[in-house]
Amino acid sequence: MIREMDLSDVERVRAIAVATWRNTYSRFIPEEIQDKVLKDAYSTEAMNNRFSSSLNLVAENGEEIMGYAFFSGNLSDKDVFLESLYIHPNHQGKGLGKLLLLSGLEQFKEPATLSLTVYKGNPNISFYEKEGFEVMKENKGEFYGHPVVFTLMKKNLDNLVK
Repeated sequence: MIREMDLSDVERVRAIAVATWRNTYSRFIPEEIQDKVLKDAYSTEAMNNRFSSSLNLVAENGEEIMGYAFFSGNLSDKDVFLESLYIHPNHQGKGLGKLLLLSGLEQFKEPATLSLTVYKGNPNISFYEKEGFEVMKENKGEFYGHPVVFTLMKKNLDNLVK
């Protein structure tokens, strides 16, 4: 089941973020850097900001949250930005990511494009490519002094079936 996230979900979403980051990024982002990024990105203040400015969805089965997605912007925006899409490593490959993407986009009035930023080296880039996203550009950046490359991907939604 896909539903809107509420405050009672925050701790479970944080736990999924940690598990997913460890599984996905440990080969190229040191754990101490991951810890700092996650602490800031999932702080109480950051989460409160998301609740007031984003569409936040969770995928759950019974009481277990298996993944989540954060979409930035107003529901009337044409250009939608996917802030985060994380599926717990134990539940990846079951179609939950696609389900969260489609469920989120259905909430927007007339979306034309969906964009996201992913870290170069993330093995899940192939998921986005299968979903029709194309690499638009890469930018060098850093997390707390650790160099990373951000890959901007975009998908045209002209043929989105609602």
